[in-house]
Amino acid sequence: MRQPLSREAIAAAAREILVNEGLHSVSLRRVAASLGVTAPALYAHVVDKRDLLQGIAEKEFESLLERFRAVADGDAVDRLRRQARSYIEYACENPDLFRAMFLFRPELTSEERGDSPPLATRVLQAFTETVRAGVEAGSFSPDPDPRLLALTVWTAAHGAATALLSGPSLDVELQARLPDCAVDTLIAGLTHQAKSNSHGVVS
Repeated sequence: MRQPLSREAIAAAAREILVNEGLHSVSLRRVAASLGVTAPALYAHVVDKRDLLQGIAEKEFESLLERFRAVADGDAVDRLRRQARSYIEYACENPDLFRAMFLFRPELTSEERGDSPPLATRVLQAFTETVRAGVEAGSFSPDPDPRLLALTVWTAAHGAATALLSGPSLDVELQARLPDCAVDTLIAGLTHQAKSNSHGVVS
């Protein structure tokens, strides 16, 4: 007996196709066929393919936030390192899902829409909260603005993830070392700046 059609069931079917066959294979017709219905039947639950992919992206941002919550302990420096590393690991473990998350312009501002900020904003906010904790502990410099430091961390993590997914001609050893090198180099710079400022040295 076929289960009732719902937005959740449609999104789950689309996600399975995306993971197993790639983003190019996702279409309303393909999703409908996998559910044993016709494509028009989906329109009662999704507007179009864009709406469907945005629904998948929202779920994946939630999964990413869960990873961040799992590294909520420890000092701010270690926590920021693990958050950035988990971001890169998620991308490498879920390449097609990660690409789908950024098909649309992510909301990386602090502006709220409705009851809570967009999920991409909440990912940046998680970085920001950790940076602010580090500033309060004296591990990171308060200048520039913690939000700018958090955006810099996100940029470094996202850039490393994108580089690894783009298939650069790197040998296996360099690919394995890139995530830690990118994250550790950035955090070393942030902590060095804080130490320099505490001694009155212009870095």
